[in-house]
Formats: sequence, C-alpha cells, structure tokens
Amino acid sequence: MSKPKQIAWESWNAVAEEMMLPQDMIFPEANGGEAGYSELEVPADFFSPEMFMQQQRLIYTPLGVYPEESCLKPSDRWDCWMGHSNFDITNDIADKIELVNGIEALRVMGRYSFFIGVGKLFEIKEVRTNIEKELCVYTEQEILSNENTQATVDLVKEQLKTKKYWSMLVSPEGEVEYIVSDKMDKIYLDGLSGLLELKKSRGGIILRGNDG
Repeated sequence: MSKPKQIAWESWNAVAEEMMLPQDMIFPEANGGEAGYSELEVPADFFSPEMFMQQQRLIYTPLGVYPEESCLKPSDRWDCWMGHSNFDITNDIADKIELVNGIEALRVMGRYSFFIGVGKLFEIKEVRTNIEKELCVYTEQEILSNENTQATVDLVKEQLKTKKYWSMLVSPEGEVEYIVSDKMDKIYLDGLSGLLELKKSRGGIILRGNDG
C-alpha cells in the first residue's frame, strides 16, 4: 500500500452550483430571430406553463434540481460537504457512513467521492472525525495482502517466537515496529501504549503474541 487511507473535505455551497437557463433558450426571438420564428410564426404552445416554470432560477444539487426559493434544497436543510477519498467508496463504505450520528443525506458521487448532509444540531468537525475513524482503517487482511509486508511480518515473528510477550505495529506502508519482553512489566506496557499512539496517527494494525 502506497499511503494511508485519507479523506479530504470540501464545503458544498448550493448557491455556487446555481445554473441558469440562458435567456435565449427561453426567448428565441431575443437573438434577432435566429430561432426561425417571425412574429406570426410563434407556435401556439410556445407560451406554455412549462416555459414560465423554466424562467425561475434553478439550483443543481447532488440530490436533484431545486428552485432557488425552495426551503427544501440541501443547503437550507443541512450542512453539506463533499468527501474525496483515495480508496473506493463501496456499498459497505456507504453503509458505514450512513450509520454515523448526524448524517441525514448521503449520495455516492463516484468511485472516490461522496456527498453528505449533516443535521444542523450536530458539530460538523465531530461528524467528519467519526467518518474518518470508521473509514480510514485497515483490516489485517488488507495490510498483509502485500507479499513484501507479509514476508517482513513472518520474519519478525520468527525472531520473536521464543519471547513470551511481544506486540508489533504494521503500518499501511509495510513498516514494522515492535516491543518484546519476558514479563508483563511497566516497560512493556509503556511500549505497547506507544505503539497504540503510533497506530492512531499512522494507521495500520497491531499483532500480538499468544500472551499479549
């Protein structure tokens, strides 16, 4: 694995996504008759109710098209964000996002991006942190799927097999750090705490001997 899983966040502003229908699409005669209609040749159904509906300002959102005045558009209902990841947004990943407290709307936009709407009584920083905790982790299977990483882990395990207590941190990049002891003393427990702190900042997994 080349680097840890990451999510970059981008605030989504519905007004910035606003798209207006060009005036010359609504009134072809405004282009000096380029549409081919003279004053007497305008079709009977040209001034239809649908045409007048097109004149209102529209906002194109990840959840559909809304009139600008609508109180139901995403930016009015929620704190909206785009998440950009360096890993696949699968169905399982989407399910995990939906379970995070505060998520009211979710739309997967592509292989590496998704849209969320967060309830306004939730702190967005906390919601984003909880999403990252759920998604930016690796399973043992993912880490050890790299042949070089597996070979390194096997080599270290062979060297430690005579020790009663050992713990090993394997990073997403395949780097290995470990602590070892013949007894469960303060030095060993402090070393284990250090590995757990490294895991929080770097990601990865911790492997332990049979006795921990």
